[in-house]
Amino acid sequence: MSTSMAECERTGREAGLAAGLALLLAGTPVAGTAPGRYAAIAAQDLPDGAPVLRHRLAEGEGIVFLECPGERPTGTRALADVGRLLAAVRLGLLRRVLDQVVEHLSGRLSGDEPLIRKQLITGAVADVMAGVEMLRAYAAEQREPVALADIHTRLDELGWEVAKLYGAAGYLADSPGRALHVSCLVAGSWIPRDGVAR
Repeated sequence: MSTSMAECERTGREAGLAAGLALLLAGTPVAGTAPGRYAAIAAQDLPDGAPVLRHRLAEGEGIVFLECPGERPTGTRALADVGRLLAAVRLGLLRRVLDQVVEHLSGRLSGDEPLIRKQLITGAVADVMAGVEMLRAYAAEQREPVALADIHTRLDELGWEVAKLYGAAGYLADSPGRALHVSCLVAGSWIPRDGVAR
């Protein structure tokens, strides 16, 4: 793969999950690389007549799950590259949604002061940013399936922290937090959580 992690992160932040997924999978034989029966792809890249599993929230983000019949690959380099690049896309997406959270909280007041200035919220944002920086460095060096699974689990956890900053709105199907939930589903289709392709 000639796509860089920086390019994937930038695309995830600027254009979102589907665009980042399309970029990182360009030229990758999905059915021969995916570790499971279904693999998340950008809806725009769905071949005509291909069997898919549809998910309402994922479709809202431009994602479908392509059926991948046949033998499962085991620990391929291509799968490790997908895992690393997907981590970069998810980091960019996390930053995108965090930017939206900061904007949202800057416009909400508590005691004549924007919520973003509250110490607990500022601390939560700082913790997420520290997590993003740590995972960026960690992902850049990893190719081992167990380490990649750990990175994506930590991204799930950071996404949950960002979604909570929306308060009750973080639970709505049409909130920006939806993208973070869908990114967990996407990672689940590409990253064996125990590090073992099935």
